[in-house]
Amino acid sequence: MSAAVQYKNNREEQMDIVNTSFMKIVTGIHHYKIGTAYFSWAKKIVNNTIIDDFRKNKNYKALFEIDSEVEDYEEADYSEFDKEIEHEALQEILNALPPATKLVFSLYAIEGYSSKEIAKDLDISYETVKWHIKEARKRLRKLIYGSKKLVNQ
Repeated sequence: MSAAVQYKNNREEQMDIVNTSFMKIVTGIHHYKIGTAYFSWAKKIVNNTIIDDFRKNKNYKALFEIDSEVEDYEEADYSEFDKEIEHEALQEILNALPPATKLVFSLYAIEGYSSKEIAKDLDISYETVKWHIKEARKRLRKLIYGSKKLVNQ
C-alpha cells in the first residue's frame, strides 16, 4: 500500500494498485525462486503494476511532453533537512507534483531506479526522464522552502 500511496493520490486508485498487485503475486507465485528475497520480488511486482497502470492511460505520453528549454539547477545537500521532514508532509509535497513528474521522481529518488531504467520502463527518452527529475527537484525546493510548517524547529 505504501508504494501505491506514493504514486496515486486517489484512495480508490491506490486500492486498485494493491488488489491488482496482490492478484499478480498470488497467480505468479510459481515464478518466485526459493532463496531470493520474497519482499523484493513482491515489491518489484507492485512497481511494475504501477508502471503498467500508468501506461494504461492512453494519453500518458502527453504527460511527459516538456518544453524545449531545460533549466539548469544547482545541486544541494539536503541530508540534514530530509531528516526533519515528516513522512506525511513529504507525501503531501510529492502529491503536489504533476503525475508524470511525480512518477519519474518517485521511481528515481525513492525506489532507486536509474534514469535509463525509468526511460526504458516508461518508454520515454532519457532526456525526458532527466528533465522530470530536475523539474521535480526545482518544484520541491519551492514547496519545501516556502512552507515553514514542514520543518520541526
